[in-house]
Amino acid sequence: MRRSVMMSVVLLLILVSVNLYVPSGKALACDCSIPAAADLATEEAAAVLTGTVLGIEKFKDGRNEAYDAVTLAVDESWKGVNEPEIVIYTSWSSCQFDFEKGKRYLLYPYEHDGRYEVANCGRSGEVDPENPENARAVADLRQLGAGTQYEVPPEVLTQANEETGNNRGWIGVLTGIVLLAAAFGVWQWRKRGKRARE
Repeated sequence: MRRSVMMSVVLLLILVSVNLYVPSGKALACDCSIPAAADLATEEAAAVLTGTVLGIEKFKDGRNEAYDAVTLAVDESWKGVNEPEIVIYTSWSSCQFDFEKGKRYLLYPYEHDGRYEVANCGRSGEVDPENPENARAVADLRQLGAGTQYEVPPEVLTQANEETGNNRGWIGVLTGIVLLAAAFGVWQWRKRGKRARE
């Protein structure tokens, strides 16, 4: 009986550790209408662009509402953007768009209080042809065709990707420590059980 309980605890620790390392999918808790195609989304948006996240900071407006202020290196623009760097805001709500540093996104922001904002209510998404969850953004890029291109300095992208990789490295180290601790606990438990039987 004690052995099955101990094995269950070890299995639970392993599952929790793996869950920390594997990124979770997005939960869409907000109710909204998403444009059916890239051209319709372009008409509704204040800007259309692709860019790589350089940094994410917290921001509060005059009404003390909290936002993420996301700085992106723009690599291509179809509407509303004529500079190689931009700040896009996300409100903290059930429709919040989640950015990750070092990743590239296709964005259809709207204008609010003089700034560009993006939410999950739209066709904005990560551009990653390898990930089937991002197929819509990849298809939209084909439909949009060529836009105005901007040169993103390679060292900027390298730095953003290295920082993202470093975070994953720490998660891997912590996962390893938890697994070693669990294995040590099982070993100690077995050792005590063996002594008690002798």
